[in-house]
Amino acid sequence: MKQTPPTERSPRRRLNCARVIRGFATPLFVAGVVITTSIGQTSKPNEYDVKAAYLLNFGKFVRKAGGQTRRTSFDICLLGHDPMGQTIDDLAANQAIDNQPVHVRRIPDATQTKGCTILFISADENDHLREDLAILSSSDVLTVSDASDFLDRGGMIQFLLIQNQVRFAVNLNAVNRAHLVLSSELLRVASSVIGKPPADDLP
Repeated sequence: MKQTPPTERSPRRRLNCARVIRGFATPLFVAGVVITTSIGQTSKPNEYDVKAAYLLNFGKFVRKAGGQTRRTSFDICLLGHDPMGQTIDDLAANQAIDNQPVHVRRIPDATQTKGCTILFISADENDHLREDLAILSSSDVLTVSDASDFLDRGGMIQFLLIQNQVRFAVNLNAVNRAHLVLSSELLRVASSVIGKPPADDLP
């Protein structure tokens, strides 16, 4: 699938994106404070700016059950139409999770997820969603999407718009099947959670 090159953003925009990610890294994120508190009104983030920041920060609250998988980078992959554009690249620049540099990859299909830690599946993949998730069924990739009924179809984290704010819901049954563990801090700020965490949930 041919990807449309992201639109270049100004240096001011890139600086504000850095402020966004710092805001999410603080306890304010754990308390559920929305992204709009972390950025000035002169550059109000849109829906996908918020989702990009969430994607990066999900990586700080997930681990492989039984210990971390060895890898040389922390790869966030995007499947389908890329609505985040340069924002997610700006946010990931010079970032590290578990001492591994964060890389953003656009992939053409679900068979190309080797090395991905988090996979965002665009809503335009809706018609292929069951097939995509079936391909990923034996992997340990954290799947995230804003496609409708994503959790019901076996996805792990679904973005929602609630009173014009970006929130997320979690399907722990799918997370557990992938032998992943989500932090209880992350689960506390989810709008809803299906299933129960394993006994060795992160503190």
